[in-house]
This record gives sequence, structure tokens and C-alpha cells, in this order.
Amino acid sequence: MITAIRTALRSIGDGEISISGYDTAMVALVKRLDGGVGPEFPSTITWIIQNQLPDGSWGDEAFFMVSDRIINTLACVVALASWNIYADKCEEGKSLVVYLIKLSIYLYYE
Repeated sequence: MITAIRTALRSIGDGEISISGYDTAMVALVKRLDGGVGPEFPSTITWIIQNQLPDGSWGDEAFFMVSDRIINTLACVVALASWNIYADKCEEGKSLVVYLIKLSIYLYYE
């Protein structure tokens, strides 16, 4: 079964990537199937870098929900950090997550 999955993944190339930061980050975590260093789908890293929002988060720019923004941002930070790349983007994302969590706590107890 593993061989069949590897064959299927190799045959599709990078394919299409949805606009979901979370989904893209999960795909970015897939290691190269040929044993090389780096992600199997390097275009996911490109998408993550190109789609970080000005506030440091990832998510739908037209739709804001704190939990959605936190989940998308954490996933993208984990993907970048797992490859030990773009530390500046990771820090921006982590800072925004801390801010959103503090804001959520403040608003909850207000």
C-alpha cells in the first residue's frame, strides 16, 4: 500500500494548492519521497511565504475569526520551522498568535 501511495504522489507533481493555509502547511510537511532533503512539494513553501498577511498571520484576508487565524498561522509556522527556514516569518506568526490569544483572554474576562 505504501508503494502505491508513493507512486500516486510522484505521478501528480505539485498539483493545485487550495487557499487554505492549514491544508497547505500540512502538505508542506511531507518529506521528499526520494530520500532527499526538503519538502516533496516545494511550491507549498512558496505559497506560505507569499501569502503571509501584513499582520504576520495566515488565513483568509476577507474573513476574520480568531480561532481560524490562530490555527492557520500555527500550521504555517510549524511547516516553516520544521524545515528550519524563514525564521523571521515564523517569529512574525508566533508574535501574532500570542497577541490574539492575549486579546481573546482579555475580551473573555472583560
